[in-house]
Amino acid sequence: LTMWQGSTFGLAITVMDANNAAQNLTSYTARMQIRQSYTAASATETLTTANGEITITSATGNVAIDLAASRTANITVDMSNGKPPKSSYVYDLELIDGAGKVSKLLYGDVTVYGEVTRI
Repeated sequence: LTMWQGSTFGLAITVMDANNAAQNLTSYTARMQIRQSYTAASATETLTTANGEITITSATGNVAIDLAASRTANITVDMSNGKPPKSSYVYDLELIDGAGKVSKLLYGDVTVYGEVTRI
């Protein structure tokens, strides 16, 4: 994933079932964390369906992530690391069904690029 510090970050995906049809996500919740490393004790950002930063459209299998610009503005970027400056993080996105079964939907690296405009 790529984010720009101080800009709204959005991502929308459709979860497909084994028959390549949109999976019904009724009673599902979702959670995502961004950390500086896999072993970091605390999360840089936590997004959930409960806090409204992840929304699920059950019938269409859609999962949408929306992280406000005010939140990405607080993500630390090493301003001496290149032009444009950037920092690296890791993330994963999990779905939890109504019975509590957790499935990893996405995972990987996040690159956050520094913001220039701060007015």
